[in-house]
Amino acid sequence: MLSSLKALAVAVDRLSAEELVTLTETPTALTIAALSSANLMQLYPLLINIGWEFEIVDSAGECADQSMITPDYELFIVTIEKPKNSDVLQIVTISGLRDFLVQERNDLAWEIATLTTPFATMSTNFLPWGSSSIFIPAPATKSPRQLVKDHSVSLRVPGDIRIWMLRASASEQLWCDLAFQAFADLSAQALMRALAAEIKSDGSLLFKGPPHTQLNPPRNGAAKELKLDGYNALRTAAAWVYENGAEAEQRHGLFTAEFGRTHPTETEPAIAFARISPNVLEGARLAYQLSLSDLTREAIKAQGDLRKAVADDTAKLADNTRQVVTSVAAALAACIGLIATKIGTTAPHWALQGVAIIAAVYVASIVVSGWIFMRVQQDMRRKWRSRLYRFIPDVDYKAMVLDPCQRAETMFTITAVGGGIVAAIAILLVFLAP
Repeated sequence: MLSSLKALAVAVDRLSAEELVTLTETPTALTIAALSSANLMQLYPLLINIGWEFEIVDSAGECADQSMITPDYELFIVTIEKPKNSDVLQIVTISGLRDFLVQERNDLAWEIATLTTPFATMSTNFLPWGSSSIFIPAPATKSPRQLVKDHSVSLRVPGDIRIWMLRASASEQLWCDLAFQAFADLSAQALMRALAAEIKSDGSLLFKGPPHTQLNPPRNGAAKELKLDGYNALRTAAAWVYENGAEAEQRHGLFTAEFGRTHPTETEPAIAFARISPNVLEGARLAYQLSLSDLTREAIKAQGDLRKAVADDTAKLADNTRQVVTSVAAALAACIGLIATKIGTTAPHWALQGVAIIAAVYVASIVVSGWIFMRVQQDMRRKWRSRLYRFIPDVDYKAMVLDPCQRAETMFTITAVGGGIVAAIAILLVFLAP
């Protein structure tokens, strides 16, 4: 049955290529219209051998059998019902394959009657008829329609790049497969559009250098013009641009700019891509690496500034801690002297108590100023984190900033609370002394 199906597919594709029939293929059926009696007689044994249900309709719209396949009843329409299979998209003809590809269907597995070498893209597994394999699609990436300005009436830029991008470079064996050639032809056109900066209203491709470079609209036969090496270079460029959704916009901009600066003299896109795509990709990659280096230098500088700011904050808190200790010691010494003076002399008590109040105010001012400084720095660090230092991982930020500051703040808090209590007791004794 499989050999008969392949023979039928080849025969139907040949008739379609010679414009002797018109084909309409859906997931469930294949319709061959405008069949002459001679061509139908050639197909009839194959239709019987594949064992599928089919119906023949003559020019009058009546059902016909083999005895009625004569010039008197032509032209005929044959409708072939495919076997039901919900797991895969079954495709008999190359014409049908091209139609399904243009629709950008999201079926994970496609079985193709004339395919001999299986291949896979980032979203779809293309298999010979009747075979199977384990397949996991790649995660969705940024859509080319978000990066390429399409001024055409009917959108030409693909909505999802994954169906057009092979998982690995095409081999010589795969390149010779007729079904793959149909895929490669449409894939090449889609990838070239996805790598352009703009699509003009007439379908031409625009790359902004400067200078601006404009290429003719991609056309059928693009894969043959690219040849195997050119197609693989195009696929590699598209994979680099779109492999990472977060970086796709930057990489796309670098590639289109580099393409425009290279300014190919050819206006046919396939020829231009085949000749300069590897060099353009190399230049775009270099520019991307340089941009990462600039970002790295800025990140290192920002981290250095952050370390310096943290060091200044902790030093200031340490200085405030020393000031608290000094002020408490001074207040304690003053209170002891005031108590001794109050006991041994007849000095007015209100004067001695006033000196104690001044000492209390001094200690309180040192503690409050340090506390306010600590709160201000905490608030500033929260703002730094959300605005300037989001690129630093949480673990590194904690070790670099939060832990040192927390230790300094804890030391200041313990000193301020303990010193304040000691100073308050000493001042209270001044008031209670006889």
